[in-house]
Amino acid sequence: MIASLPQRLYLWERRTLYLGPLRSPAQLSLAASRLLIGLQGNIRFRHRTQQRDSFSRSLLLPVGWQGTVDSGRLCVADCHLDVTGFDYAVLRQLANRQDQSAYCDLSNEHLLITAFDAVSQRLTLPEVLYQQLDAWLNPAELAEGTAFRCDQRILNTLQRIKVSPLENLSVASLAQQVGLSTSRLANLFKEQIGVPIRRYRLWYRLFLSTQRIACGASVTEAALGAGFADAAHFTRTYRTILGIQPSALVKPRAGLEVFVEAQASAKTVNSFKP
Repeated sequence: MIASLPQRLYLWERRTLYLGPLRSPAQLSLAASRLLIGLQGNIRFRHRTQQRDSFSRSLLLPVGWQGTVDSGRLCVADCHLDVTGFDYAVLRQLANRQDQSAYCDLSNEHLLITAFDAVSQRLTLPEVLYQQLDAWLNPAELAEGTAFRCDQRILNTLQRIKVSPLENLSVASLAQQVGLSTSRLANLFKEQIGVPIRRYRLWYRLFLSTQRIACGASVTEAALGAGFADAAHFTRTYRTILGIQPSALVKPRAGLEVFVEAQASAKTVNSFKP
């Protein structure tokens, strides 16, 4: 019998990390690249265009990937990677094969399994874990030679979206602020980030709402505070993009511990235990 591990969700502005079983099978439509590591066995996955399943202990999914992921209720490490794409650019070099539009069998797979398994079994504060995560996802020997740069105008657009989550700024307005035409910004953003601007804004609102839930807000309060029209729309979007129900963050019986980046809230750690 495989031991049950604690369920934990870590939230940082650049990344998220979930440790625990997937709500399988999870139907995904990714707005950020994603790394999944099977801590107790293989992960089964299928791209929406395919008719067969594939399996891997380490799975790197690109932005925009759509399909089904299933861990068979076994525990995984599920990390939404840096939205600017640097994590993905580094990790892609470690893949030993490509299958169903995903990169599989990373050469440092054993290291990642061991590292994430250790984190799942002992409490690590967000500020400590983030430094460790940076080293695991960006091995120095690869990161230094990775030719990846994000255009400053795109970084400025990302920042503008972050500071105005409730403003439904048009792409034209965002383009004007960085000195680009609407079509040029839309194309450049999609090229560098991997998803359309509106899709990224949706992902960021999910991140922001999760922070608020972790700090004591109800699902409805968090949804409206992050710019969603209602809780139902928020719940559907949350399940599709992040793979879990937002209600799991507020139900004591769910046994999920949530840890928020210190600078994001004065309440750094908010735990929900049985």
